[in-house]
Amino acid sequence: MSWQLEASCSADQHDLFFSQAKGKMDRAIQICGSCSVKGECLKFAIDEKVEFGIFGGLTPQERKKKWL
Repeated sequence: MSWQLEASCSADQHDLFFSQAKGKMDRAIQICGSCSVKGECLKFAIDEKVEFGIFGGLTPQERKKKWL
């Protein structure tokens, strides 16, 4: 997925995007807010029904609402 190469997040931030801690989740969502490929990331997570982590600025619970 070429969009991942342009993402604002990086592999060393795994703990932010896959944490249940409110402060870390908020920071991850903030990073997503300025990402140029936020839409592609969100589409991937919804299409693949990714159940964990912040993708495209949404939590798993927020994305699940879009699966229906």
